[in-house]
Formats: sequence, C-alpha cells, structure tokens
Amino acid sequence: MKMGSNAAQPHLDRRSVGRERCVLRCQITHGLWGEVFDGVVRDLHGDGARLRLVSRDNISGRIKLEIQPSGSLHTADVVWQRGDEVGVRLIATLDQTGERQIEALRLAGAQMRRSTLRADVDEGY
Repeated sequence: MKMGSNAAQPHLDRRSVGRERCVLRCQITHGLWGEVFDGVVRDLHGDGARLRLVSRDNISGRIKLEIQPSGSLHTADVVWQRGDEVGVRLIATLDQTGERQIEALRLAGAQMRRSTLRADVDEGY
C-alpha cells in the first residue's frame, strides 16, 4: 500500500534537553500592571516549562515565574498558549543557578511522590 504525502508524521520533539513531568505550584507575574496568575508546572526541562493556568487568561511576552516549594524565580518568555496551557522558555534565573533550582525541584517532586505513596498505604489507626 502506497503512503501519500498526507500520511501522518511522527511527532518530533524539538527540545534541546529532556523534560521531567512534575506537579509544582507556581505564580506568574505578567503585564504592565504586574498581574499575578496562579498555575501549576506540568513539565520542566533545562530551558523551559509547560504550565497549566488556574484560569484561561491570555498571557504573552516576558513573565516572571516563581516555582514552589523551592521559591525559585525566573524570567521567561511565553512561546505558545493553548487554552489554559502555556509553554515558556526560561531566560534567566533570578536567585540561584539553574542547575541548583532544577535539582531542588526534582527533589521536591520525589518527596511529594513518596508522601503520596505513603498516604495510599496508610490504613489509619
């Protein structure tokens, strides 16, 4: 069977480094008036992140991104937005080296996963 030029191509990942799935609270400061939006970091990689906003507000351009629980603070550029999801490119880390922050976030994610597993096993008193 001959495949036409309209055949589906596999999705190509254009990231320069691998990504790590996570669920970390974040706050996004955006715009001339410093509007603050709450969100969740869903994927994190060395030079960017995928965020899910609590609301469907449109954001664009340069933002400040604070990731909890580490409190790491970044400037980032919005690359894309689809509904309540936003892709950002991390431009600068404002308070620590990027490697230390990513390691702190990985450790926090691992601790959260361990505490969730323990909660599932706990049968009470």
